[in-house]
Amino acid sequence: MDGIPGVTQNAVQPGETFTYEFTATHPGTYMYHTHQEAVSQMDKGLYGSFIVEPKEKTYDRDYTLMLDEWMSNQEESDSMSEDMSGMDHSNMSGMDNGASSEEAEHSDSESMGHDMSGYDIFTMNGKSGDAIEPLKVKEGETVRIRLANVGYMSHNIHLHGHKFKVVAIDGQELNMPKEITDELIAIAPGERYDIEFTADNPGEWYLECHGDMEGTDGMKALIQYEGSNESKDQSNQSESLPIFTFTNYGDAKNGEFTLDQEYDIEYTMDLNGNDMENVFTINGESFPNIDGLNVNEGDLIKVILVNNSPEGVDHPMHLHGHFFQVLSKNGQPIEGSPIMKDTINLKLGDEYVVAFKANNPGNWLFHCHDLHHATAGMVDLIKYEVFQPNFTPDPEVNNKPE
Repeated sequence: MDGIPGVTQNAVQPGETFTYEFTATHPGTYMYHTHQEAVSQMDKGLYGSFIVEPKEKTYDRDYTLMLDEWMSNQEESDSMSEDMSGMDHSNMSGMDNGASSEEAEHSDSESMGHDMSGYDIFTMNGKSGDAIEPLKVKEGETVRIRLANVGYMSHNIHLHGHKFKVVAIDGQELNMPKEITDELIAIAPGERYDIEFTADNPGEWYLECHGDMEGTDGMKALIQYEGSNESKDQSNQSESLPIFTFTNYGDAKNGEFTLDQEYDIEYTMDLNGNDMENVFTINGESFPNIDGLNVNEGDLIKVILVNNSPEGVDHPMHLHGHFFQVLSKNGQPIEGSPIMKDTINLKLGDEYVVAFKANNPGNWLFHCHDLHHATAGMVDLIKYEVFQPNFTPDPEVNNKPE
């Protein structure tokens, strides 16, 4: 049960409450957010960080920074929200409850596009520029910074003045991470990167986004050493720096899956669509008019994801309810630490091979975390054969999943 209206529960009604109960078995950096009319509701801030702390900490300071974008033009924001809400996904569970194809059709999808340039304010924890609270540290401390992208754009984050390690991705720890410096951490929508550094360079240093978009300048925080009189660092947000890659980072060890083992299911996801027509598909189908993937508990599943979108738009694909192991990128096997993720970003032409075990019975989305694309149809569904939802979709509650 993970908050998908019409798939795992009915939307929570005004004035009512709903309680989730679960055991926190996976320490790491996560987030929560609405999945009901998500473009509109998340644009208004209905999300938060969700940190499951380890039983034994290896760091002295722990900061979480939620990265997001906002529109300064409220009328433009409301207009985009109205366009997105025009998509009729109210029968998202129609594959299971007998909804007709007419009921499940998109209402206006071909007439709508979305212009991301309206998102002109970039924030960390809802603040921008000088309003962002400094991150206080003491010399000698080990500092962990959890970077979580809850927005719709990728952000390239640079830590000034320090060597650092990428210690976890999507909440999953890496094996023997190595120190790096002056590399950008590219964080796509839905992704989380935890970095750690030793506070060994007193002063004031920027942790900032690099790029040339209108909002880039506002996405930067100061790291301030307590008791230091050193002068403030200089921003260099336009500097071109190499992008960190996890494909050969850390030390290799045996993961749960390999490229050449036998799998019960091999599944290809052909991702296609463009912003102008605002129609996005997986294997030529737009949600909810999809077949979905039927699995049995215990199945080993290999998924090949390919971004064939003609406009070259990114697709950060997010799987609910499971972690998958990344086995290869563009034909090259992963060489460093095993990489376990729940979100993988595909740029134009990218192909990733990932694998996971069907060990969590339910109905789970596998969708693009640019929720404009999800709203326009880029959503798949992993369905366990014997699983029966314990709720009945209510046509009166306005289930609008995104």
